[in-house]
Amino acid sequence: MDKVRWGVIGATGIADSRTIPEGIIPAVNSELAAVMSRTKEKVVAVSEKYDGVPWFTDVQQMLHQSDIDACYIASPPHIHRQQVEACAQAGIHVFCEKPLARDAAEVRPMVQICAEHGVKFGVGFMMRFHHMTVEAKRLVAEGALGEIVSGRAQFGFDYPPDPTVFRQNKELHKGGSFMDVGNHATDLLEFIIGTKVASVMAMTGNVIHQYWGVEDTCLALYEFENGAFGVADAYFCTDAAQNLIEINGSEATMVVEGVLGQSGAGTLRVIELTENGLQDKFIIPSDMRNMYQEEIEAFAEAVLNDTEPPVPGEDGLWSQIVLDAVYESAETGQKVPVE
Repeated sequence: MDKVRWGVIGATGIADSRTIPEGIIPAVNSELAAVMSRTKEKVVAVSEKYDGVPWFTDVQQMLHQSDIDACYIASPPHIHRQQVEACAQAGIHVFCEKPLARDAAEVRPMVQICAEHGVKFGVGFMMRFHHMTVEAKRLVAEGALGEIVSGRAQFGFDYPPDPTVFRQNKELHKGGSFMDVGNHATDLLEFIIGTKVASVMAMTGNVIHQYWGVEDTCLALYEFENGAFGVADAYFCTDAAQNLIEINGSEATMVVEGVLGQSGAGTLRVIELTENGLQDKFIIPSDMRNMYQEEIEAFAEAVLNDTEPPVPGEDGLWSQIVLDAVYESAETGQKVPVE
């Protein structure tokens, strides 16, 4: 086998707009083999868009009636567990969008069943593959900023209330802006700095939009295991968030633009204090690599070579543990250790 044959569960939405056309289709080691969605009209349209690939409205039928090696799951989080378990039981490798579920209690058995059935379990943190993320992590590891003092990641956009959107419904998604994009911001802070969150204090609110039990605004203050501090703020109620990552070191500061989002564009600046004041030490522009293609090819390589996925299920579980702590802190008003 020189290519991984992919099935897609939840083939509309982000799968159709990004991951299939930008990830699976151009990936050199992958091919689209089946698509599934509960709504026949929508999944037929997706099938026709991709050369009439076999379509299904039932997960079990796709798993057992199509010729696939791996499944990309892009359905709402409240049904991820049953779909991941179905894939594992069928011997199909799993690449699942984040958040993996509504809380860590739902994720733990997902990780376990994939291990028991010997299938790969990967998580869709595609922003780790952005060129600016790769460069930022390299520079921190090389000591270009000195000792890391703090980091901030902001991710926000406007998301007007819509009762059909699962991300705005607590029963389906548990949280709002932070559950959806705050986990990306947090994951990138941990990934770039090379440490994990040790404790959190957080606040949530509905500053502009009233949803169905979830927030439109959240700010989390982190203490990392290496002693540095961090801030992650996420919004569903602003049109003009800069969506930056800023890493402050003892010798220099790094500002990363464009990495939090769905585009490959961006710029990385390292700033230092000189006798003439703050100056750019150097600037790195993005090479515009496609992070969706990068993540699909990386997971497919793990399948083809029987190696560990670059973003394994355990990383998705850890992200969920941090999310649980963020919402616990927001509810209790207390600092919460992350364990």
